Amino acid sequence: MKALRKQEVTIQTAREFKVGDQIEVGKYTATCQKITRKGALFLLDQYLNEPFKMNRENTNEGGYEASNLRTELQKNSILEIFASIRNMMVPFKNGDLLRIPYAEELFGDIDAYEPSGKKQWPLMKDRKNRIAIREGEPYEWGWLQNKVKFSAAYFARVDGFGLTNCHGASGTFGVRPVFRLG
Repeated sequence: MKALRKQEVTIQTAREFKVGDQIEVGKYTATCQKITRKGALFLLDQYLNEPFKMNRENTNEGGYEASNLRTELQKNSILEIFASIRNMMVPFKNGDLLRIPYAEELFGDIDAYEPSGKKQWPLMKDRKNRIAIREGEPYEWGWLQNKVKFSAAYFARVDGFGLTNCHGASGTFGVRPVFRLG
């Protein structure tokens, strides 16, 4: 990421955040990707220390909404990481406090994936911002929400070079949560 100014979360409100602002979340950092009417969207700059499967079974039936990964992200063991900002977190439309990015938010429109209607985040036009690591790993691949159109088992992912790719849902990859502060 470019040299970005750090913000002190305890005194900021969403109206004061700007795209590119960074905050500390436990031992992680997160960067503001977009400002919406409901708050500022942030993406962790690193993958969570533990990789996850999208689903225990190799299926994309029901998409991300029905996935085991979505269930994992709502557990207290994961939400504890966000304890310092929990009182500022605004749930998404489905009630979740955390989600993972859509392919379009990182890459723009891609025909191979089921569309989400989302737009590419400005910072993600620079490929290096799509690359993240997991502690102790030289590089990592990470899950995205989109199902692959031609497959009953595959979801989109970002690879260790900041390019789009896909894999079967029972593979284990990095998770880079998105959250909204209001």
